[in-house]
Amino acid sequence: MQEFHPNQIRLLVFDLDSLTINFDQDKWENFRQFLRVLDDRDFEIALVSESIEASEWNSYNKLSILQHSTIDALKNNTTLTDRDVFWFTEQPELQKTLAGNTRNFAGSTGSTTHNGGMQYQYLHDMLQIFHPSKITAADLSTIGIGGPDECGHVFFVSELIEALEDQELLVTGLDLSQVLGTEFQKQKISRNKSNTTLWRSEEIRNWVVEDVMRPYSQGQQVYFEKLPVMIHKHEISTMPFFLAPEMILLVWGTTVFLPEFDNLIDLRVLLELSEKTAAARMFALDDRENFDQSFIDTYLKKEGRYYADYLDHYNVQNQIDFRINFDNFNAFRMKESS
Repeated sequence: MQEFHPNQIRLLVFDLDSLTINFDQDKWENFRQFLRVLDDRDFEIALVSESIEASEWNSYNKLSILQHSTIDALKNNTTLTDRDVFWFTEQPELQKTLAGNTRNFAGSTGSTTHNGGMQYQYLHDMLQIFHPSKITAADLSTIGIGGPDECGHVFFVSELIEALEDQELLVTGLDLSQVLGTEFQKQKISRNKSNTTLWRSEEIRNWVVEDVMRPYSQGQQVYFEKLPVMIHKHEISTMPFFLAPEMILLVWGTTVFLPEFDNLIDLRVLLELSEKTAAARMFALDDRENFDQSFIDTYLKKEGRYYADYLDHYNVQNQIDFRINFDNFNAFRMKESS
């Protein structure tokens, strides 16, 4: 599974008939809770079984039922072996079949590794891979949080800070939302300047990257009693600004996944909005209402296009570690340890 990355997985498929052979009531309840975490994380889930009651699973947002044997399910739906699909099964023969198409599968038996899949001891162990709140803070220094304008940076950052501080970790942040974004690229292009940038100014870029983040990444202590004059009014951080090697740095804004941040960000989180929600934010509309399609079209021709160009030009989707869907508010909740 050398090319596997959880960020690339859309659908999780569970071969229930092999996974649940010896399940008692408690194990079924634990399995439901396991699926609930994945459902909250916004994965699509498919349960494959020849004998399953669909009505028992109606409370999940993105769960579908395939009432077939696994072999028939594969024959009837070739997309189940796509690269963005991950299987859970204990059947050696099915694992061998999957290995010939995709190596995205896991099981608890020793033959799983031999067949080219991922072996786990307990199914819940897989939450360490498919659920972001299971990442240990000891492995992190800098967390980058990106997403379109008004996508909910503040909500997510506040949740993350609270979760980290509950673990008695020291956290500080850089809010780049006023100094880094597609609006500055538009400004440069409209003036017919060839050297386009996503920064408000080169001086601000140099301060953030060279004076703060790079020294910190090299294990140095960073301290500013006052912000430089050029960024006084942009509320990047509280003063005095202090950053020690044992602290965690959060960096957030619209376009934070740029080449200058290579090797300076350890974990990349992308907040996502639907086109409708993004248009509603742009025009101050209620995204729960069915407003005119022209608003969405206008967004896609302007701010939406600039943001999409940024994602494409800098290959952002292949950089990030986790995507958070704003339309699923549960995704903003950091799971508490039980």
